[in-house]
Amino acid sequence: MQPMERVGNESEGKPSSARKAERPTLLVFHVNDSTDDQVLFQTACKMAKVPFVWHVADSSKKALSYLETLVKINREHPAAWPDLVVLDLHMPGGNGFEVLQYIRSTPQLRRLPVIIFTGYPDPAFVRKAYELGANSFLLKPLEFQNTVNLVSSLYTTMSFMQRPTLH
Repeated sequence: MQPMERVGNESEGKPSSARKAERPTLLVFHVNDSTDDQVLFQTACKMAKVPFVWHVADSSKKALSYLETLVKINREHPAAWPDLVVLDLHMPGGNGFEVLQYIRSTPQLRRLPVIIFTGYPDPAFVRKAYELGANSFLLKPLEFQNTVNLVSSLYTTMSFMQRPTLH
């Protein structure tokens, strides 16, 4: 499984005023077994006009394989690290906690921002997610427009966030 390459920055060589108007493209690794949820989230991003590039895994097993591949690739070539991991908790054959635990226990990945995005508001899940190192725990909104608003806010936060370089 090959990681997606990030869309290049085309603002090089343009006046600074032109660069300010452009919004950086962010690479999102979305781990969610529901195709409906994947499409809903991506559609909300289009409606909010946020420039996310997507890589999707529909199981914790595939997510772990993708992350392991990134680490291996990076030994010989610079990897296209995700700017953000959006992680569901409930998936067949595993769960998001396993993925979160792997990310936080792998030195090359531990600084990746991870947001839990789930429909399960169980306080025990919230507590466990933060104990394992989640950066945020967001409940899936019931209204589509609230999802659009959420991804717009998420993009704004992530595009201004200063992140350490991953090795």
